[in-house]
Amino acid sequence: MKERRLRRSQDPYRALCLQLEQIRAEGELDAMVVAIDNGLLIAGAGERTICEALGAVAPLMRSGSFNGRVPGSLVGQCIDVRSISLEGETVYVASVGRTTSDEWMKRSIGGVRRILGYAPLTATQLLVN
Repeated sequence: MKERRLRRSQDPYRALCLQLEQIRAEGELDAMVVAIDNGLLIAGAGERTICEALGAVAPLMRSGSFNGRVPGSLVGQCIDVRSISLEGETVYVASVGRTTSDEWMKRSIGGVRRILGYAPLTATQLLVN
């Protein structure tokens, strides 16, 4: 069987970033992120400021009651946010770009579940440097 992943890592944070970057590039998206309830960015792919803005608003947008303004770097873009439950914790997977696609989000969520399911992140690994 031929390995389809050309770049991989045993480090969960790095593996997550590689997976998000692959989906971001294939989907021609500006950014893909994984964030937690308080808006803390776990991992991202794309321009850092866009990733941070997207991570910050992802939990708010998914709440359904969000009626605030999105950060300037996200204005006019298509934003897609999905929430998934991992061991009782809610994690948000979000993308931003000119278009959105259910296919890219499904693939990304599958990768996030696979990567985080095999090696749960510790509190120190959640910090993005």
